[in-house]
Amino acid sequence: MPDESPPGRDEMDHYRKRKQLVAATEYERSVSSPHTDLWIISGGRDSQIDLSAIEGAQKNETVKVLKEYRISDIAYYLLNPKPIEVDKRLIGCEIHYEQRLATKIMDKIKRLFPRRLRHLWNGHMIPPEILLSHCKVEIPPLKDKALENHLYRIYESLRSYDSISKRLPQVDPGHIAHVIGICKDIGGSLTYLKLQGSSEDKLKYMQNYISKDVGVLLRKAYIGDGLFEMRGFDFTSYDSDHAHRLIVYRQNGKPKCCVLNSKNTVEYRLDDVHLLKLILLLQQALADDLKLKEAFGFCIQGKAKPVKLFFNRQLEVDYSKCHFPPIYRDILKENVTSSNQQNLIRPALNYLQIGISFNYIPQPDCAADKMITLISVLHDLRALELLRKNLPQVYNEIEKRVGASEAGRFYLLDSIEGCSNDE
Repeated sequence: MPDESPPGRDEMDHYRKRKQLVAATEYERSVSSPHTDLWIISGGRDSQIDLSAIEGAQKNETVKVLKEYRISDIAYYLLNPKPIEVDKRLIGCEIHYEQRLATKIMDKIKRLFPRRLRHLWNGHMIPPEILLSHCKVEIPPLKDKALENHLYRIYESLRSYDSISKRLPQVDPGHIAHVIGICKDIGGSLTYLKLQGSSEDKLKYMQNYISKDVGVLLRKAYIGDGLFEMRGFDFTSYDSDHAHRLIVYRQNGKPKCCVLNSKNTVEYRLDDVHLLKLILLLQQALADDLKLKEAFGFCIQGKAKPVKLFFNRQLEVDYSKCHFPPIYRDILKENVTSSNQQNLIRPALNYLQIGISFNYIPQPDCAADKMITLISVLHDLRALELLRKNLPQVYNEIEKRVGASEAGRFYLLDSIEGCSNDE
């Protein structure tokens, strides 16, 4: 199975989800909403866990358990550091040819010169050949499976006429150094795909799977910088009665987290303790934003396909230059304020905010390029400190809307929805 690691990185095993479950309690359900079974993480509480379950305690290291949480299957997936598999469309490849000996020697000599002078010695290097499919036909899932299969057979018969399908058989594997696949992701972004095997195997793989969806291994669900890949989780298998134990502890003075299985041993450790705060923020966003909760519900019911989850602290919305969000419009209707007083509010809305965006594609009749984006904008109450004295009535109304979360004192500032089409 190909993966997205750069050439030279060890091949990853397939992701196999192992769920060691403990019974959920009414406590977990109460932290989400009394009207839904959708939840992410419970509130933290003191733990009476046996420290021997934490590796390191047996080595006479200082280990102190701080809190224990219950997390749902969704949180279990988001925090899990194991590889996941997602589908991407294979649209082309880069073919890198073997270079002449003189060219290889010249390339090593060039590295001795400053970067600004290296382009003066181009030598006779053979550039990589980039092959891209011009086929843009994608068959969306249809309710009529017979019609879907018929259209797929037509598509398969036409695929051989694509220019890349004609070019690949002409390439001599003996002159190739390596082949790198090019995939198109949902949303239009392009990524490289590491292929396994000999040059002949790689060309054969390209010939068989060009313009098709292929399984791609990612290192884990958390891509980095607040971005999670959501397609690796089967939302339709979500069960609100399943819960896992997450332990927060200090080992030699450093905070750490791990998830335990039913045998009270470590299932996996968190690579980044900061991820726990993101999970807590997601729990609050789902509790406060009905649109976001509804979107997750669509995925659980099979009515939508999840794509990405992104925590962003640099939103493009400038609230100092646009209309007040609904929460403030409602409050200002009930509390008479002058334009000068309102000008105190606007700048504060741009500080200490975090946007939680969730991308999904409605199913089954929606094309794969029509993606819905929901953004829950959470705002830290600390940004309104100036209003505490100057507009106490507004501050008090906002304070009433602050959710109970260990991630901080946040409230739902805005809920934004949009639709994008990948051309």
